[in-house]
Amino acid sequence: MPRRSVVLGLLVAVLATSACSDDDSDDLASTTLPAGPASTDPITTSPLVTATAPAATTTSSPEPEMATVRLVSQNLLHGIACAPESERCRLADRVALFVRQLGEAGCPELVSVQEANQRMVDLLADGLPAICDGRYAVVWDDDPGLDREVVLSTVAVVDQRRIPLPGGFRSAWWVRAATDIGLVEFVTTHLASSSDDRPCDADTCPPPCTVDDRLNACQARVTLAAIDELAIASSVVVLGGDLNALVDEPTLDIVRSAGFTDTHLAAGNPECDEATGDECTSGRDDATLDDVTNPSSRQTERIDYLLVRENDRCDVVAPTGLFNGEPAEGDPTGLVHPADHTGVWATLSCTVDDDARAAAEATSTNTFPPQPTTTVAPGGGPPDALTEAAISEAFHALFDGTVTDIDLKLSYLEDAELLRDLFVASFEQFRELAAQSRVRIDAVTLSAPDRATVTFAILIDGSVVLGPQDGEAVLLDGTWLVSRRTYCNLSTQGAEVLPEPCR
Repeated sequence: MPRRSVVLGLLVAVLATSACSDDDSDDLASTTLPAGPASTDPITTSPLVTATAPAATTTSSPEPEMATVRLVSQNLLHGIACAPESERCRLADRVALFVRQLGEAGCPELVSVQEANQRMVDLLADGLPAICDGRYAVVWDDDPGLDREVVLSTVAVVDQRRIPLPGGFRSAWWVRAATDIGLVEFVTTHLASSSDDRPCDADTCPPPCTVDDRLNACQARVTLAAIDELAIASSVVVLGGDLNALVDEPTLDIVRSAGFTDTHLAAGNPECDEATGDECTSGRDDATLDDVTNPSSRQTERIDYLLVRENDRCDVVAPTGLFNGEPAEGDPTGLVHPADHTGVWATLSCTVDDDARAAAEATSTNTFPPQPTTTVAPGGGPPDALTEAAISEAFHALFDGTVTDIDLKLSYLEDAELLRDLFVASFEQFRELAAQSRVRIDAVTLSAPDRATVTFAILIDGSVVLGPQDGEAVLLDGTWLVSRRTYCNLSTQGAEVLPEPCR
């Protein structure tokens, strides 16, 4: 389903209710990554220039040492929106097929997977030892979320960090790996789809975002800012994942302007042809088994990327492009695709000097920046037990699916009469789905005598689908309520236009 995860449709419904290779590719071009500004022309298929040998001189010098690294990105479909009897659209079998494809592809060194969660990670950990002499390690942080990112690596990973993104649902996963080409900063993410993308406002999209951004573009800016903060100057930096944006949309303009090159086009591959599905990565059904078992099913758009930040020592070489574009053959389960998305991969061939080699061999120190701390306003502090219970009650009543009485829910919402029509319409439309949502309160901190910061998460089927993120409670006429801003941040997931009460 193009750029719309069904589970995010489910998430929006819940929030709205509660709140409203082989060698055949060797003919691809070998293309040098320029050191200058990135091309911003989304239509040009290869804005880069093939490297040429320097003019001969009278002084001979040794040929530089060359090495390669191969990277894969795959949205592997968690399947939470599939029918229960399908076992998440046969997740275990689909993971097994993807693992088999990695082995058949010669064990690419760095593999990013989107829509990962603990169940998928466990399946990957069980299957990977059977391929590539057991060299794959699963780089994971035990995040409880339903839709997260994980990296599989045959090389040493020396640092890692999860980067929360605006909107509360998305994240990026950064790892630093010691490879044959030196240090690689590999960042994978899954940006907002049509289900949770929406216009920005100052609260949802703080700098480096602008109020003119949509959430998807804002999340790209925050990811790029994190890369700038974390990456070592001598590293090769690769950003990959399901960006839920076409090549000519603002998100890709932002990424290119930050100096990143689309490896698919740099290698000489044509752009996605919607009519035939050639070179496309997304468009199959993500709620049933129909397309993943049908060799004739096709994609319709290209929204999955591997982008490399410009540097003066790496070329994009074959194999680069679609990773598992052809239907699999001979799988005993009858599957032909591991997911609704087609994977992508890129091969970088780089010169390796003593500095790059030394950096890769050195033991990495912890480069994580300090985490922000919460500043408590005068008069604030930890709440007493009764206050904390009252605040938790408000969040549970408003957002938890076990509470179905509309008037009771609204009694715990700031400016309830202003929001009533929006709330009631959403509740009636998605009543059955809302019943599945649960709220988890992680922390309550008073920021003032009449205001509190509440760290909370929304869960479905025991998995976190939103958060943890900070909301706010306000004390009005002796009763703690969920703030209007907190409600609006959740209820406008996927909105094209912000409703008047939420502006």
